[in-house]
Amino acid sequence: MIRNFSLNDNTQKEILKHLEITSKLLSKVGTKLSGTQKESMIYAMPDLGIAQNGTRMLGGFYTGACYLWNSDVPFIPVDATVNVCGTAVYKLNQSITVQEFKERLNRVMSNRGTYLKYATTHLPPQILDSIDLERADKFYWNYNVGNHFAILAEQKEDNAELQKGQYMIVHASAIELKKDNLRYGLYPVEGNWYYDDIETIYDDRENRYLRYIYGKKAVQFAELANILQRINKDRNRYFCKEVLDELAGEEIINLSHYGMPTNNAICIGCQWKQENFILLTAPGNDIYLVHPELSYENTIKLEDKSITLTPHGCGVRLKNSSDTIEYLDEEILIGNKHFKQGESINIGNDVLVRTDGMYSKQVKRHIEKVLDKCPGTIYGKMHQLFARTKYGDFDYTKRDRER
Repeated sequence: MIRNFSLNDNTQKEILKHLEITSKLLSKVGTKLSGTQKESMIYAMPDLGIAQNGTRMLGGFYTGACYLWNSDVPFIPVDATVNVCGTAVYKLNQSITVQEFKERLNRVMSNRGTYLKYATTHLPPQILDSIDLERADKFYWNYNVGNHFAILAEQKEDNAELQKGQYMIVHASAIELKKDNLRYGLYPVEGNWYYDDIETIYDDRENRYLRYIYGKKAVQFAELANILQRINKDRNRYFCKEVLDELAGEEIINLSHYGMPTNNAICIGCQWKQENFILLTAPGNDIYLVHPELSYENTIKLEDKSITLTPHGCGVRLKNSSDTIEYLDEEILIGNKHFKQGESINIGNDVLVRTDGMYSKQVKRHIEKVLDKCPGTIYGKMHQLFARTKYGDFDYTKRDRER
């Protein structure tokens, strides 16, 4: 079943068709393992969109959704490629120039010792023992990889919840428990601790499958996912404080939007804690801080606890309005490009950030549509001054001067 909070644009209509099959396959696995009929539910958020990960979409999982299933026997759909990703926001005690922020980032990210100090003093012993810290190509500060970033932004007005001034915003996942950690990593890569236990259920008519693990390995997987939430928050906190040093002020937000809220639910690109959250928009655009309303349909019960599902941004859309998504034998066709397991989708080339290219007023109207679906109150609108991404460094103050 699908609970649709999306904006029903062309991309989302395409995805929703495929999520129906994902839901049926999740129900089919739960029913098979339990020996009695079980159901699943997928909550599609306003930022429902294309994932970067081809493996994830081939397994039927997209960004901007919460996947929930019932089963008497624990199981995990491994192609959700569970890791934990999140955002953190820190107040600066005083304003600095873009150049100084860049120098502070360089001091931390270019100095291998800062990463090693974090890993050896903050990672749990069993995790530290499961990775090869000498491999600088595999374990490092990853704040300029994939869709991760480190941003210097400015809140121009005071309000009851947020002071005006500068803020550091980061977005990243814990690279220490991804595909290069075969003993504890959660990605479904050959040779890892659960790979030989993966089972597969098929829907041949739709060229679809769902891979899963069940029983004790599924319980262990969920336990690791829960530990990883704490690790990633601590990781973001350490990095921000290392960069800001004496300028580090109050922690405003430190929140996961990717992970497992319970043992039978996975959120990909949506928050579940009933806390203030960030709405990411597009490179260079204003970033919104939102206080969620808790009395609407996006507040649900999971294992006797109340959670509120909130979007983490605006999402990624198909490049052209006429593009479709099609499942073929062992590959997925997105627009006119084919992707297989292990391949990545290039955001900005193969697909587009939904609000990229919009003017500020257009972005604001889009955010209003998002908050109409998942209500909340905007209490901060942060103007980006600088961003470090996988595409390089961007000084938005130069753009502002040119305008």
